Amino acid sequence: MNGAAYVLVVLGILLAKGLGFLRDIVFASVFGATSHTDIYFQVFGLVNLIFTGIGVALSTLVIKNLNKAENDTEEKKRAYVSGFIVKTSLVIIGVTALMYVFSKPIAMFLLPGLEEELIPLAVKIMYIMLPSFLFVVVAYIISGVLQNNRVFFISSVMSLPFNVVIIASLFVKNVDIVTVGIVTTIGWFLHIAIQLPSFYKKGYSLVKHYKKNQSLKGNNTEILYIFISNMMFQICFMIDKAFVSGESGAATTINYASNLFVTISSVFVVAMSNVVFPSISKNYEEGNIDYVRDLIKYIITVMAAIFVPFIMTVCCFGKNIISLLYERGEFTSELTTSTAILFAVYTLGALGYICQELLNKVLYLDSKYNYTVIGTILVVAAKFIINFFLADFGAVFVSLSTTVLFILYGLAILYGLSRVVGKYFKGELLVNLLKILVSALGAIAVYFICLCFMRNMTSDKIMFIIPLGLCGVVYIGLLYVSGTLKKLIKR
Repeated sequence: MNGAAYVLVVLGILLAKGLGFLRDIVFASVFGATSHTDIYFQVFGLVNLIFTGIGVALSTLVIKNLNKAENDTEEKKRAYVSGFIVKTSLVIIGVTALMYVFSKPIAMFLLPGLEEELIPLAVKIMYIMLPSFLFVVVAYIISGVLQNNRVFFISSVMSLPFNVVIIASLFVKNVDIVTVGIVTTIGWFLHIAIQLPSFYKKGYSLVKHYKKNQSLKGNNTEILYIFISNMMFQICFMIDKAFVSGESGAATTINYASNLFVTISSVFVVAMSNVVFPSISKNYEEGNIDYVRDLIKYIITVMAAIFVPFIMTVCCFGKNIISLLYERGEFTSELTTSTAILFAVYTLGALGYICQELLNKVLYLDSKYNYTVIGTILVVAAKFIINFFLADFGAVFVSLSTTVLFILYGLAILYGLSRVVGKYFKGELLVNLLKILVSALGAIAVYFICLCFMRNMTSDKIMFIIPLGLCGVVYIGLLYVSGTLKKLIKR
């Protein structure tokens, strides 16, 4: 694994996601949480979550197929990519046209509790943002091609101009939600624009190498399977928001909490996926299963070293973080409390996110879609049914059920991995995970000490950074003493 490439991608995603944080902070300050923001975020979610999921599925499939034996020359790879983009774009354009026809029913489905007088606004926002579907999908296909060619940084910062133009629009005096919707659609197109120079520099083209009679046989089923498998988190979040839409602002607080969790998590998970998946795909196709298994064990160790302290940080300092990031303007202290609780609850389901965005891809290589597809369908079906009973109890109970389902899904995927790479959850991996857990418990002990002797500082909006820093120093120090940190850095 190329550690320098991983660090570079992490820095790129941090830069882009940092602006994403700023975008949400400014948005919260300008609009707060209202029925108008519920409309925007549900329609935005349809693009950002569902069609981003399609894009990621297609990106994964492109990387997988570019490493197949039949694409053994640059000419064949370029022809494959152009054909893939052209045929996929035609399908997306057809789907988008249908969605224009059924915009009103879709809007009402996304926001079942919306007041009747606001339905025309929801439909208008749908009309404005529907072209984003095509932009998102093409952008992610290009991103997959660049990753396979070891062009990591530019694909990691492709959301940079998107966030810049939205933030700029929010500083316009008396800006309304419709204007922000228009700018958002333009921002999605910029995902393509920023990557095109590198894409063409590598010899690829959107249409130039396309051959009319080119066959992409076998791809349609795989695209469907990967798409379904990549939709669990996205659909569950949308279901949660839909079921609480009758309570003004509740869908927006779920959006802030889930978006914050995914934004932070994706910095590390997506970066790892971008860097290692092309290598895993290539070695799997060449039959180097021992290498793949060894890399999987290392990836799990790295993810545990990152996410165990992340979960504990959110549980201990989640309210401080939300207050620091969002509590200003129309975003009140009440919204801070409710968002912080949801943030902590969703973060507990991190295992499911790591599996969906990273470990699932190993199962795709062996075409073991039954674990990912059936698992996703069962989770989404259960989520829909459970929400019927829990929606009246509020967003916290809805989100708790989501997290439980995510954890169960993650455990199923970890089992499925052993069917592809052999038994891996043993020996050194278990020892490393135990050392990480012990280090985290040491940090938790420091937190309770700070809670006893530095209570005011621990609950302060700014000064909580000091006890948080002390916890971090102890965690890293214990990792160093145990030798785990050295192993992580050495690899």
